Amino acid sequence: MTVSSVSSLILDRQKRLTQLIELLLKEGWTQSALASAIGVDFSTVYRWLKGKTIPESDSKNFRQLAKLSGGSTKTLQLYLDGEISLSVYQRGLDEVAIDQVSGSKRIGSEKIKKEVLAKIYSLDPDDIADIISSSVAFLAKLV
Repeated sequence: MTVSSVSSLILDRQKRLTQLIELLLKEGWTQSALASAIGVDFSTVYRWLKGKTIPESDSKNFRQLAKLSGGSTKTLQLYLDGEISLSVYQRGLDEVAIDQVSGSKRIGSEKIKKEVLAKIYSLDPDDIADIISSSVAFLAKLV
């Protein structure tokens, strides 16, 4: 994983945390009340809201934020990682659904790889070269 992709993941997690804090504020919480309920200083909630920091997933703050926002540490982690939407996080997931979401990404990508390779093997070499060229251009945009 490159530095820029790690940086992008962190920014995405910060953005999702900001969205969650904004939702809590719309629901009537104040930054001070959130801070008090979670057990942190007002400035911590302010930094979360501004996308400056995020709580560590194994911290008390993370557990308290999950509890306060109606989720669990597992579902909060799934939301921050972008594996479930905010609306799904709000509705909650049971343990079976959490395990399915956690495992589906890995299983799904392996299945897709096999299907794509099977289709590639059936192509003409010129078409394969075209696919490789397009894939390289796509990957270059990500980095």
